[in-house]
Amino acid sequence: MNANRKAVVTDSGNGLGRTFANILLKNNYDVILAASQDSFNALAVETDNLHQYKLVKTDFTSNDSVSELRDTIISTFGHLDLLINNAEIANGFGQKIEQINIEDVKAVYDINVFAVMRVVKTLKPLLEKSNDARIINVTSALGDLTKMKDDSFCYSNYCMTAYASSKAALNMYTHLQCKEFSPSKISIKTFDPVALKNCTHNSVKICNDVKDEFIALIKHKA
Repeated sequence: MNANRKAVVTDSGNGLGRTFANILLKNNYDVILAASQDSFNALAVETDNLHQYKLVKTDFTSNDSVSELRDTIISTFGHLDLLINNAEIANGFGQKIEQINIEDVKAVYDINVFAVMRVVKTLKPLLEKSNDARIINVTSALGDLTKMKDDSFCYSNYCMTAYASSKAALNMYTHLQCKEFSPSKISIKTFDPVALKNCTHNSVKICNDVKDEFIALIKHKA
């Protein structure tokens, strides 16, 4: 009998979904990597570790598509021990208020906030079947109001209105869900995987110290 824990990682092109999935594979998890269209297309042509996790195309803005993901989890795993909400998008770097396109802002919130709510709501019944269920919402220091007010903080001059405010909203949502889930077996936390020195315009990577922090979050208490 396969005693591995069961995990789902979401991805929409920030480059971290596969990284998280591979760390989980090395730490006794079976993994479904749910990826949106462009991310799915990129991951589908890669060969390293591709067959060690199950890749599922998912539109996180669609109730029907997320329900299909739930059905896939049921048929593959039966339950869920870990959900990592990593899917995110960013746009509008350096934009001033007169440059902001409201539709672009809505698109960011659709993935970074509303999709997380949709996925958690849909998959909660599967997490409730686990004796040690965890949700990790991938956030960013750009959504930390205290840090962003500190001029000495490395991100404080970043002007990404849609992205930063969406992560602030995600942080508050996670805080409120933590209170709601506290009587249950489900724990929910935020995790910021990126240090400024590890970030480029279109890709990010996890340094060793941050990787250790992530592993501590996903380690099962036997």
